[in-house]
This record gives sequence, C-alpha cells and structure tokens, in this order.
Amino acid sequence: MKVILFLQLLWSVLSYFLNVRYVFLFQIFISAINLFIGISLISNIKNPQDRIFELNNLLFLDSLNGVLLFVILLIAFFVSIYSIGYMKKEMEHGIKEKNVNKFYFWMNLFIFAMVLLTVSNNFGILWIAIEGTTLATAFLISYYRNKEAVEAGWKYIILCSIGIALALFGIILLYFNSFPLLGHSMESLNWTNIYDIAGKLNPHLLLLAFIFIVIGFGTKVGFAPLHFWLPDAHSQAPTPISALMSGVLLNCALYSILRVYAILNKNGYVLDADKYLLFFSVFTVFISTIFIIRQVDYKRLLAYSSMEHMALITFAFSVNTKLSIFAGIYHLLNHAIVKTAIFMSVGNILVNTHSRDIFSTKGLFKSMPLTSTALILSVLAITGTPPFNVFYSEFLIFLSAFSSNFYISTVVLIFLLIVIFGGFIYHFLNMVMGDSDKKYKENFAILLPIYSLLVFALVLTFYIPENILVLLNNIPTILEVK
Repeated sequence: MKVILFLQLLWSVLSYFLNVRYVFLFQIFISAINLFIGISLISNIKNPQDRIFELNNLLFLDSLNGVLLFVILLIAFFVSIYSIGYMKKEMEHGIKEKNVNKFYFWMNLFIFAMVLLTVSNNFGILWIAIEGTTLATAFLISYYRNKEAVEAGWKYIILCSIGIALALFGIILLYFNSFPLLGHSMESLNWTNIYDIAGKLNPHLLLLAFIFIVIGFGTKVGFAPLHFWLPDAHSQAPTPISALMSGVLLNCALYSILRVYAILNKNGYVLDADKYLLFFSVFTVFISTIFIIRQVDYKRLLAYSSMEHMALITFAFSVNTKLSIFAGIYHLLNHAIVKTAIFMSVGNILVNTHSRDIFSTKGLFKSMPLTSTALILSVLAITGTPPFNVFYSEFLIFLSAFSSNFYISTVVLIFLLIVIFGGFIYHFLNMVMGDSDKKYKENFAILLPIYSLLVFALVLTFYIPENILVLLNNIPTILEVK
C-alpha cells in the first residue's frame, strides 16, 4: 500500500516538470505498476477476518477496501490510456503543454488522495484524504478557466466543504464515543479498533455520529438534495476527470459511510440507520429521473445518472441482507466500469464537436461511427439492458429487496429506472441518428480503453474473477450482516 502511495505521489510531482511526451508514456507505466501491486495485495485476502497492516496500523487492507482499491487502480489505468489521445486533441485545439502538465499533476494528486482515503485505517486521515480530493478536483473542474468552469469549481468547493465539515463533526462524535474505551490517542480513531469494541459503544451517540457522516459524506456521494455541485462539476471538468469522479470518487465517499455503517451493524443498532439510507436512495433516484428526462447537456445527464446508480447501491445497503450487500458492491464495480466507458465515449464527441448540447448534435453514426457504436453500447449497459453486467447487479438488488419485503420502494425504483431508460434512449438516439456532412478522425488511443471496458463489462455478467469474488463474498461478514 505504501509503495502505491509513494509511487503515485512521486509521479504527481514529476509529471509537472517532465516533457509532455514522457508524461504520456510514464503515466501508463506508473498506473500499470500500481494496478499490478494492488492486484497482488488483494490476492492475499482470503477470509473476512484477513487484514493487511502497514505503517504502524495507520494503513490497512481488508475485503471491503480491497474491492475499492481495485476499482480505483483499474479505472486510473484506463483513464491514463484514454487521456493521451484526449489531451493530444486538446493540444491541437490550443491547450499549452504546461497546462497539460498541470492537468496530470492534479489528476495524479487526485488519485493519490483517493488511494490514501481507501487504505487509511484512521478516520482522521480518511477525512484529510477526502478533503484532499476536493482540493485537487477543484483545480481540475475549473481547468478550462472559463466562466462556467470557475463557477462550477467554486460551487464544488463550497458545498463539499460544508458537507465534509458536517462529516468531521460526526467523526468527532465517534471519537468522543470511543476514547473512554480506547484512550486519548490516535488509536481511538482507528477503524479496526472501534470496530472491535463496537458492541460496547453508546448506540445513541453512534447513531448521531452516523447521521452527520451520512449527510456530510453524502454531499460528496451526490445524495439529493445535497447534489447541486455534481452536474456542474461533471459538465465542466475534462472528460478523464469526469470519468474518475463518477466512477471512483463517489464510491470513495460512499465507502467512508460504509465504514461507520459496519460499526453500527456490529453494535446492533442499525435499523434506524437503514431508514436514513433508504430515504436518501429513493429520493435521489426520483430527483435524478426528473432531471435526466429534461436534460439538454449530455455530460450533465451522465452526472444525474451517477447519482441514480449511487442511490441504487445505497438502497442495496439499506435492505441489509447478505444478498443485497453482495449485489450493492457488485453494482459498485459494474457502475464504475460502464460509467467510465460512457464518459469516455461522450468525451470523444466533445473533443471533436466542442458542443455538449444534445439537440444540436446530430448524425454521429455517419461522422464518428466507432465512437457512436461505443456510445450506444455504453447507453444500453448503463441503463441495465441485458446481457451487460449492470442488469445482473440491479436484478440481484431488486431480488434481495423483494425477498426482504421492500415492496413499495422496489416497485417505485423499478418504475423510475424504466423512465430513465426511456430518457437515455431518446436523448442519445437523437444524437447518433440523422445526417451529417462532417467526418471526424477517431483516435485509436481514445477508442481502445472504451471498447476494453465494454468487453470487461460483458465478461463480468458471466464471470467474476476469483480474487474479486472472494472479496465480494467476504464483505457481508465485515459489515456484520446477519
């Protein structure tokens, strides 16, 4: 873990000073090394009780953050490949090489902060890391320095900082609950220590801490009505960053909530917590549906889609059964892969047409046939169309919900997903159909990661790699699901 963090931090600094040609090359190399190390680490985890500790127990890895670490490093690797073609296109349209260096500097710091957040055993370090993601992505959201981008960056900083401040208060309450048993030290903020004594904690104070953490980190997840930063940020950020934010950052924020949720589950006082998760999940899907069907900006549309899928994952956790937890984490993995692919597809459109407007973009099948094919496949995948992996994980979520008598909320969610499916088909078919007298050059470096991710998404429907399946099966035990 410390090797991954060291390489990522060192490379973020070096990428600011090196010639852009070397940055393109070494970005893929560093990402590949980190992915290899990450896979090697999670391969050592076989049982729910298995934990790998480093740096005096400040860093640790178990099945829960092992899945998230794999997702971060996998998406970072594909984004590294994609960003080469994307940034070369941007340079052709006037972006200076020094600004490309800045892009890679902040992107790698962003990845470093997410990895630190994921492998941290200490809630204090976790909070610092998630604040670090805010600072790094603020510069990336406002990367193009136009009015809309700067406004989106400021909105992101203000709203997420308010949310993170609320989460900090929740962490303080958690510390106040644990230090009489663990003592006044950093160890009273270590998740493994708090988790081991969860049954002795004050349940009312624990629930209050959880409420602040859900609202606080939920702002970063994109829970409605705390989501206002998200559509602006996704629409203005460079597309590789939109893919990282949607596919990974939102999952990191949700992971932070799940760590406290596991403590509540072990404490035996989780029923009230489930109600909060259920409310935010259903309400967020409802709000997302309204904005998806009336959207005119395709990147904003995908931002609302990210809210919808994070809400579905949260709904799975509110059901709180072994099957629903498995399905929720499985959906987290599936969404990350497919949403990255669809953001890359629209990014290829944006970097060529320089328009985010749905209704002014026509005839893409004629002007960009390979990109349009990838886009339609991605649309089908993200809306849960079989045989793609998202369909299977959504099916498992709803099956577990029906089995646990969540009839009304499940029926409402299924109806909303049908409406969202119609909105996606209407908007994106409008873009690819029709005539066009333009012909854009389609970059192989941009298309390769898109199609690779789509193939991976299709494979995950029928086969989950053994190392990942072991982690998925271990997570319900870690979350103390009965």
